Amino acid sequence: MQQDDVKAYLKANPEFFEQNASFLAEIRLPSPHGSGAISLAERQQLAQRDKIDALKTNFAELVLNARDNDAITNKIQTLNIALHKAKNFDAIEQLISDLLPEIFDLSETCMRIWASPLDSRNRGNLVFSDVSEQTKTWVAALIQPYCGKLPEIATDDWFLEPAASIALIPLRDAHNVGFLALASDNTSRFYAEMGTDFLSKIGEILSAALSRHLDLS
Repeated sequence: MQQDDVKAYLKANPEFFEQNASFLAEIRLPSPHGSGAISLAERQQLAQRDKIDALKTNFAELVLNARDNDAITNKIQTLNIALHKAKNFDAIEQLISDLLPEIFDLSETCMRIWASPLDSRNRGNLVFSDVSEQTKTWVAALIQPYCGKLPEIATDDWFLEPAASIALIPLRDAHNVGFLALASDNTSRFYAEMGTDFLSKIGEILSAALSRHLDLS
């Protein structure tokens, strides 16, 4: 008799378990936790307990992720409100260099814009420093924000201190107008496989705020 034959018989005769309860209690199986042999009933109880523990762990992770997402959403809202209140380009640039690292626990930020400012007096701002065509092409090719180690296109003037990991967010209107790079001294803060929805939202909000001060024609 093969295993399939036994399975077929038990499925066709469910009363077997009731009629042979004492026999089933005598069956000993290896414990899944490596603690010797246990009865079939104990094996089933352990299996159910393990499933319940796994569900509890998954639920705890969902709750933690929900709390983290709420916290990030609130931080983005804080940034959004501050950008709406910014009265000029210098105020926006100061928010990016000072407020953003504070609320998102970053070491530094770097913003570069190659669209021309509407107010020529802003042309001397560091964010309008010359950017190579290679960098512009690299940013234009991004489908989503880049996360990971400092890319080869980075130049020495991006950050004051070496970044362990960065997120680079394209700034776009109808076309690419620049980028925002977020630096962290934690190597695992920004990594290639991480989700980028919140980073994309920051890029959209900042791009909209900057559009009021850039020549996008």
